[in-house]
Amino acid sequence: MKMVLGVATATILLSTPSFAQQLPPADAKAGECYAKVLIPANYDVTPEEVMVQPASSTFNKTPAVYKETEKQILIEEESYELVPVSPVYELVSETVLIQPEQIIKSVVPATFRQEEKKVLVSPARFEWKVGRGAYEKLDTATGEIMCRVEIPAVFETFSQRVVDKPAQTKEEVIPARYETVQRRVMKTPPTTTKKIIPAKFKTIVIKELVAPEKFEVIETPPRFATVQKKNLVKAESVEWRQILCETNTTPGIIRRIQNALVTSGYKLGFTPDGELGPGTQAIIRRFQEDNGLPTGGLTLSTIKKLGVTL
Repeated sequence: MKMVLGVATATILLSTPSFAQQLPPADAKAGECYAKVLIPANYDVTPEEVMVQPASSTFNKTPAVYKETEKQILIEEESYELVPVSPVYELVSETVLIQPEQIIKSVVPATFRQEEKKVLVSPARFEWKVGRGAYEKLDTATGEIMCRVEIPAVFETFSQRVVDKPAQTKEEVIPARYETVQRRVMKTPPTTTKKIIPAKFKTIVIKELVAPEKFEVIETPPRFATVQKKNLVKAESVEWRQILCETNTTPGIIRRIQNALVTSGYKLGFTPDGELGPGTQAIIRRFQEDNGLPTGGLTLSTIKKLGVTL
């Protein structure tokens, strides 16, 4: 919807008090539109230190602090008892002499043999004997022949019993005889051992005081803050200011203004259309209030602030 801006009728202007003050500037040019706009008050801001919180005292109670600890209490002291230990036996192998070594002596009788023995009856000798024939003649002197002959010895053979092997004593050794037997031998004699019966304890939970209860006074000093104090320099007023209206604007200018608002971070909620509808006017008014500009119309100061060139 387009905004219709115009100049009030002469009848209304004449019926208003201070007629001369209600008219637009006398030097207004043809084609210019003016409207009464609200000029915001002008303030001078000065820093001022004010007390935002007075000094105070508070009492702080810190409760006692306890901790739970486990403690062992002796219920029964350590004791002991004697426990009998049976003897320990083992089987051992032992070699036992059954029969000692023996020496048996025996006589081996002599052995005999028969042997023939020659006994000299007459020893050998030499004798002279008469020769017996011409063969034995040595010469023909006497004709007697004497020969020196050997008479062999005469022996007589007889058999006699002689000792072949003399009698002797023979010793026969019969080795000792042993036998391996097993017998049960006590390795460890019976004893007693001391069996310790440990002490008995009971674990209980007790509360131990870590920090006692205490009270302390906490003084809180006053707190000051520096505030910007606004001092009114010029009160809010209503003045005639040149604005854009149907007679001196175009859809292209309105579109540039809409784009400038979007660039400044204001969301239109619609695509710039070149119409000065209620939505555009509301955003323009918000821009004016945010920047301390006169409100009530699309003033030239607003357009200048947006950076739009007419």
